[in-house]
Amino acid sequence: MAEIFPDEQVGVVSCPTLGAFASRRRILDVLMSCTLRMKPTSERRDPTRFDRRWSEWSEADDHPGHLTLHGRAVTGGLRTVCGMVAGNDPWRTAPQLSSALAAASAAGAFGIFYSSIWAMSTYLSTLRLLGIGVAAMCAMIAWLIASNGLWDRPNRVGLARTVLLYNLSTILTMVVCVLALYVALVALILGGSLVVISPDYMADIIGEVPSFMTYLDIAWLSAAMGVVAGALGSSFDSTVDLRRLTHGQRERQRQFTEESS
Repeated sequence: MAEIFPDEQVGVVSCPTLGAFASRRRILDVLMSCTLRMKPTSERRDPTRFDRRWSEWSEADDHPGHLTLHGRAVTGGLRTVCGMVAGNDPWRTAPQLSSALAAASAAGAFGIFYSSIWAMSTYLSTLRLLGIGVAAMCAMIAWLIASNGLWDRPNRVGLARTVLLYNLSTILTMVVCVLALYVALVALILGGSLVVISPDYMADIIGEVPSFMTYLDIAWLSAAMGVVAGALGSSFDSTVDLRRLTHGQRERQRQFTEESS
């Protein structure tokens, strides 16, 4: 989470390891803890008062005074992945998937005018509808990761754990993006179906009086169909480079820049 190099008088803090909600106060506490341990003041100040319950300092074996701050193995890894997802800023990337949204909307809107989708959504259980939606989102996430080369592989021994964190953060970032796309698509199709589909006409088709949940089921099933088409549409979106979204790609770019300079 943090390191102190006494010879260089340098302290390094890794913000993603502080979690998704790394507030300014939390970052300042870690910085103060580093500063007081690296260069004590004339006044007696206890640096432990800035420490967190879920972290501890330890001295490295390679050099006296070289201190490292680390968290617990399980909670620290989860906190780091969440911090990396927040650093990827998926909410800014999701609206840029314009081609994916256009293709998904076009395919999803087909469900508004296709009466077989109405009947099918009526007879499907809620659990099965949820399963169809999850399967469609998983298919789009897998396509985005595979087609954009977002899956990292360790290029040397000892990087397996780090690359695992990169891949987990990539998957969760894609989950947030695709989930936002799916929710937006459901809302668009639901609004369109409420305007276009007459309740009396739908009742003649499905054989029962439709309710709001009937329209929602239609929108949900149509959105699942649209998300699969949206995955293909994302391949033609030249305005977005999803590879810049991941920590792994940025780390490789940083290493390439250092080696070139």
